[in-house]
Amino acid sequence: MMTPDRPAFGVNYVPREQWWNSWLDFDEKSIAEDLTAIAGLGCDHIRIQCLWPVFQPFPTSVSASAMARLSIVLDRAHDAGLDVWVTVLNGFLSGWVFRPPWLTRHNLFTDPLAVSAAGLLLRSVAELVSAHPAGAGIDIGNEPNMLVGYEPQTVTQEDLDSWARALIGIVRSATPDLPVVLGADHQPWTTDQVGFSRALLANEPDITTVHAWPYFSGFLGHFGEDNDLAWSIGAYLAQVAAAHQTTPRPIWVQEIGVAPEWISSVGIENAVERLIRHAMSIPGVAGLSWWASHDIRSDHGGFAELEYGLGLLDVHNRVKPAGHRFADVIAELRADQQRTLAPTSIRLPRDSPADLDFATHWSHKWSNGRPPQVL
Repeated sequence: MMTPDRPAFGVNYVPREQWWNSWLDFDEKSIAEDLTAIAGLGCDHIRIQCLWPVFQPFPTSVSASAMARLSIVLDRAHDAGLDVWVTVLNGFLSGWVFRPPWLTRHNLFTDPLAVSAAGLLLRSVAELVSAHPAGAGIDIGNEPNMLVGYEPQTVTQEDLDSWARALIGIVRSATPDLPVVLGADHQPWTTDQVGFSRALLANEPDITTVHAWPYFSGFLGHFGEDNDLAWSIGAYLAQVAAAHQTTPRPIWVQEIGVAPEWISSVGIENAVERLIRHAMSIPGVAGLSWWASHDIRSDHGGFAELEYGLGLLDVHNRVKPAGHRFADVIAELRADQQRTLAPTSIRLPRDSPADLDFATHWSHKWSNGRPPQVL
């Protein structure tokens, strides 16, 4: 498992040929080429995404072909020297919403059929991953809190927390030695919108994860791209997450990235470097995974425009300027990790979100380029 004294650096893998519709239009050769290119950046792991409707077309069974293809991806990752975190219950990904057809009228988080089916799929995937030498761990789902508004009935924070505890427990029961995490976005930490509780996200999974996007979090607009603080979102969320931990555990900056559309004066390579250095400056951060490994092909229509250019590699597996800077920075950080906080601290009021007002107070406590500790 990733640890702060030996931090992991990797990417969220986006297949260059078919995005994650690769589970349907499977091309082992192109995937192997992608993974070799990712390893060439200096990465030690990838995070991959199952598509729930593909992996579980019926609530009482799991697709044998999808599982076989998952095994092949693990094989090719192992060949490339990459560990694999598998994100399983994906109903939200790259701005798209997915729902198995049998789940149309059932509440994802509270309906017994939905919870039973989710447990079956998680158990099946966890057992496969646990038995594979490339298997690093299980992520319950990609930002499942984003699906609250799509449910046919009202969902409460208690519903979400109960759902997460039940499914984390299923994975641990099936594969006790396999780490399990839950990848929520920034909103549970920074807003009062219905989502997982901060206490659950900080303390129930084996590693606390944060998704640190400068644009979606509001940091970029709030501070402005020419202010270095705009690129400190990873450091900020890691500190907020650590403040909610009752017992210290590793923190994984599971998603972090920047779109060219968001900046005009700061070069993309400089934005990449600043995001990484800030995030990795926080004691307790044990890993960072860039979003994304590859651009999305322009002829795959339907995505928001920003999704097409988030990669470190282009659709021909050529390293982009952002990819070169990523590789250089993580190589340097592996060789020399010095992480200290400012001698000051700032207290987050109990039960309050770490919103942009609090971020402003936090920014005023920086000293000699180092952020304060959040308590």
